[in-house]
Amino acid sequence: MDGRRVPFKPYAVGVNASPDAPRRAAPRVVIDIVVSVVLLAFGAVLALIVLGYATLYNGLTAGCGRGPFEGIQCNATVLSITVFALMAVTILSYFLAVGMVIVSLIRKRLTFWWPLGGVIVIIAAFYIATWIAGMVAPAGAGS
Repeated sequence: MDGRRVPFKPYAVGVNASPDAPRRAAPRVVIDIVVSVVLLAFGAVLALIVLGYATLYNGLTAGCGRGPFEGIQCNATVLSITVFALMAVTILSYFLAVGMVIVSLIRKRLTFWWPLGGVIVIIAAFYIATWIAGMVAPAGAGS
């Protein structure tokens, strides 16, 4: 270093960015932020709906009687683990998406990928938990 100070440019990206780095396109930034906020709002509503349905799964084994069951049918432990995992994945994926949107905004990167990924993870976790809950439910519970 020769002692010269480089003027601060807030839109420079990267560690070794030049002071004359190009700025992000303003319309693209606005669209990115709007899409991220809409996806985060949708993710919050979706997370609340999934958490509400997860609590309903605990009553599936109430109709189980005595007797030997095949596989994991009427196994309350499997159902409890499934409900806990669904709740944990839902909460963690939403808050991870929110946190990474904030980090991406600070770093001036695209942000809509994080809430989109969070919504996809919540939907996938819900379908997997519903599939497992269907296997645990006693025969004839859905009819």
